Amino acid sequence: MRHGRLTVTGIVLVTAVGVLAGCSSSGSSKASTTTLPPTTTGGVTVPTTLASGNTVHVAVSDTKGLDGPMTLVAGPASVQAGDVTFVVKNTGTIDHEVIVLKTSLAFNKIPVADAGDPPAPVTSGANKVDETNNIGETGTPNLKPGESRSFTIKNMAAGMYALVCNIAQHYQKGMRAPFTVT
Repeated sequence: MRHGRLTVTGIVLVTAVGVLAGCSSSGSSKASTTTLPPTTTGGVTVPTTLASGNTVHVAVSDTKGLDGPMTLVAGPASVQAGDVTFVVKNTGTIDHEVIVLKTSLAFNKIPVADAGDPPAPVTSGANKVDETNNIGETGTPNLKPGESRSFTIKNMAAGMYALVCNIAQHYQKGMRAPFTVT
């Protein structure tokens, strides 16, 4: 008899359906979180929290460190206002980070300046963007190759944003993406 596994699956399914059925359309777009009793079976942990809200997956990468192109790709590139969780994965060969900047400038037109971080380009001395409008980031330490990290920005307001890696020279090498909150 397989009642043990069926029961745990049934409880989780019934609980999830009950949580979803309890949702109403009150006109609010705020995220809500409902915590369920923890359930573990057969070495597999069933999530204990069902959350609604916005999740953005961000991949940061490079092919040859500073000697090649770099990318920062976010999906989706637009979400509704409210709590936004960024799940960041470094698929590159060197350290990276993600910083969310509130801006009225195009994501690829943010001025760079000499922040005193080596290595600065020999010709201009400019190597980073200003972080004054930083509203959230992956934090310290930077993400090593293969690492992932999540962070949540609460009550993110509608507007234009830029997602950037602001390690010296990374922004200029292509580690930037537009982001919009509606």
